[in-house]
Amino acid sequence: MSRSGSLFRISAATGLILVALGVFVSEGAALVRFDFEQKYHVHPGRQTWDFSVVRDDTVYNLFYHGIPIATPHASAADTIWRATSPDLVHWDVAGPVVLSGTGAWDTSAVWAPDVFRDEAGDRWVMAYTGADARMNQRLGLAFSTNLAHWSAGPNPVLEPDSTVYAWAPSRSWADFRDPFVYRDGGQWHVLLTAAQWLGERTGILYHAVSDDLVSWSDVGPLFANDGSEPWRVLESPQYHLMGGHHQLLFGEYDTIGVSQVPAQDPDSLTMADRAFIDGGYAPEVDEFDPGVRILSRIVPLPLPTGGLIYVIRFDTLQVSPDGDALTVLRPHPLDADWERSGAATNANPTFGDNPLWRGDPGVNPVGNGYFGSGEYFQGPLSNYPSPGAYLGGWATGELLSRPFTVTGDRMTLLVGGAAKPESLYVALVDADTDQILLSETGSGTPILEPREWSLAGLRGRSCRIRIVDFATGADDVINVDEIVEIDDLGTSDVRRPVLLTHRAVPNPANPRTEIRCELPHPAAVALHIHDARGRVVWRGPVRTVAAGPMSLAWSGRDDAGREAASGVYFYRVLADGAPVALGKLALVR
Repeated sequence: MSRSGSLFRISAATGLILVALGVFVSEGAALVRFDFEQKYHVHPGRQTWDFSVVRDDTVYNLFYHGIPIATPHASAADTIWRATSPDLVHWDVAGPVVLSGTGAWDTSAVWAPDVFRDEAGDRWVMAYTGADARMNQRLGLAFSTNLAHWSAGPNPVLEPDSTVYAWAPSRSWADFRDPFVYRDGGQWHVLLTAAQWLGERTGILYHAVSDDLVSWSDVGPLFANDGSEPWRVLESPQYHLMGGHHQLLFGEYDTIGVSQVPAQDPDSLTMADRAFIDGGYAPEVDEFDPGVRILSRIVPLPLPTGGLIYVIRFDTLQVSPDGDALTVLRPHPLDADWERSGAATNANPTFGDNPLWRGDPGVNPVGNGYFGSGEYFQGPLSNYPSPGAYLGGWATGELLSRPFTVTGDRMTLLVGGAAKPESLYVALVDADTDQILLSETGSGTPILEPREWSLAGLRGRSCRIRIVDFATGADDVINVDEIVEIDDLGTSDVRRPVLLTHRAVPNPANPRTEIRCELPHPAAVALHIHDARGRVVWRGPVRTVAAGPMSLAWSGRDDAGREAASGVYFYRVLADGAPVALGKLALVR
């Protein structure tokens, strides 16, 4: 049993680099970047549902069907997306790769991609589910030579026999979805979520084999739900040999949690041995590097404001010595690169713009994480409360980074919070003497503002980053993000343009104003306007500009084209996606 020649999807590459949840070290240079990101994939504006991960050379490729948050229904999943990452932490959405509507069989939706390598055909293959106008499901295939461009069909390649299974084109919502493909005995095998009448409607794993991935033969169910509620279908199946055991992993319909059923003999698989190993849905297990198994799953995130966000989380899976039990390892995400103490550090990095979820001003972090000493939500399945949770200013603590040697010309960072330089600060310190070399404190607003340190005279020195919150007042918090070392003569991809000057003209605005800036490097820039609570009012278009003076205009209207009310606003300039300037302006009508 294998995935294109080996049991798991293994490809030659360096492993899970020391990127571990929050710091990125540029390969070929000793420049550091502490950005507080974690091993999640988040698609803005969409729920990320059933997915597949492969690694080609050193790049992870994630394929998933996305459902717009505005229309949270399975029928709105009309696109399979691709995202790429060097480390399972920093993801770029590369774009849609498969769309619904190639025929009547998938006119409503496309779901649940499973991507694998067909070495004999020198190609990548994607097995996926198509749903017709009645939401009846069938199996389709798409093919690619580079993981970026896919050709579908001819599809569908498989549908179940209506005389044997609880499936028919005349039904509404007939189960036949979530393919998992593997190779065993010189043949391709596919498992799918399905149902059969076994005295009563019973959830089963449909099992078919093929020599060519086109013509499939039904060989009877691999497994039937023999639990207390057999009617529940078994979703997103995974079948692996781990620890000398045949291991089924799946989600049971309308039941939260990832289930594991182990057996030394596959004919002995039974729900009586079922164990819940983690929360979430749609599990996937991959061994990209020998001995290191990654468990991925989608995780729902109920919001205080109502509704759900679904994201994909990645952790390490450990097999017990006897091969029976599977354990999800979740070390604290800061421990790889930081020494930490105090309550304020426990629930960090903070996931998302957490203050917005409790109705406070947002701080506008870069990416999906930052350090916030008053925050209390580390992310889905983190065991630290729920979105919007807050420790407050009483909480204190300290972070001390691993040592690193200064090799760059300057360091940029984002800082927000109270202005207390003695008890609330982020500092560059000497690794041997603990002497503070450079430091920043907040300016009285929680919004993350750009700061910069010159590293002149510090090259070759062993240093650490220290983040301190020893203050206990109601608003005594410090927020920190994107600590980036920059070599101005190098070509590191962590280089960030920094605005030399910026101001709003006129200010007050009535209602139009321009943000006049000077940029030392060419960049893609955009202007965002925030209200006094930090909420985004208007997002300007992204423009690519040359170095030198420029201006970005705001007409005094919000994103919907409505006139913004008179009052105090903040402008925020982004260059190449990173915030580089923050200022205050007044709007008077």
